[in-house]
Amino acid sequence: MAATLGMLVQQNYHFEGFLSPSENLKFSDVPNGLGALKVVPLEGWVQMAVVIGLHEVVVKQVPGKAPGNFGTGYLGVKLDDQSSKQIRALNVEIQNGRLAMLGILGMFASEIVHKGEVLAETKIF
Repeated sequence: MAATLGMLVQQNYHFEGFLSPSENLKFSDVPNGLGALKVVPLEGWVQMAVVIGLHEVVVKQVPGKAPGNFGTGYLGVKLDDQSSKQIRALNVEIQNGRLAMLGILGMFASEIVHKGEVLAETKIF
C-alpha cells in the first residue's frame, strides 16, 4: 500500500536537497518508478539493504503466536482472543495488501507500456 501511495506522491513531489552529495545527485534528478533503479548509487542500495537486514534481526515474532504477530497489536489494540472481529479485520488487511500489490504491478506495467511515464493515462495526479 505504501508503494502504491509512493508512486502517486512521487508523480508530483520530490524532496529538496541531495540524494548523493558526492555524486552531485539531487532528489529531483531521480525519475519516478522503475527508472530510479538505474539512477540511485550502489551505496544507497547497500544502505537500504543494511537497514532492512537490521530490522529483520532486531524485530522478532512472538513465540507460540500466529505468523506475523509481533506483539504490537492491531492499530495499537491487542486482539489475542481470536474473535470474529479480529479474524475479519485480519482478513480485510490481507485482502487490501493483495489489492495494493496488484495496483503497484499495474503501475509498473503502465510505466513500461508508456516508456517511462508513470500513470500517463491519468493526468489528474
